[in-house]
Amino acid sequence: MADINDKLLDEYGNAKGIAECSFWIMGKLLDTPYLKKRIDLLNVDKVYVYGGGYLGIQTYRTCSDLIDIPAIVDKSGKLNLDIPDIPVIDFDEFRKVYKGERVIIASIKFYQEIYNDLSKFVPVTRLLFLGEFLGGILS
Repeated sequence: MADINDKLLDEYGNAKGIAECSFWIMGKLLDTPYLKKRIDLLNVDKVYVYGGGYLGIQTYRTCSDLIDIPAIVDKSGKLNLDIPDIPVIDFDEFRKVYKGERVIIASIKFYQEIYNDLSKFVPVTRLLFLGEFLGGILS
């Protein structure tokens, strides 16, 4: 019984941490002048966003006027919401069109899985977690 309680507490703590991180990220994504500074620090003119969930959609919505984002990449090739004006491609299509651009991973829960998949053909120096983009040291 203690094992089940420990597992439940661990799962709750993990979910709470994801929610807190998502909340912080969503707040940063609403600050357009801050986003402009962060994009300038990237020193690139095009990025892909990986993740068709809420964070990926919000990243696209808030950054696509500031930098060229050809599409959101998602394993399923779909967004969590039906938004026809946001271009989305699946993993296989991305593999075909990728030409060295930076990729912002906009998923907290599936970050490691996405990172592992992308790092098979995207140099790890071109991969960037959304939280790192918003608050880390960019070079």
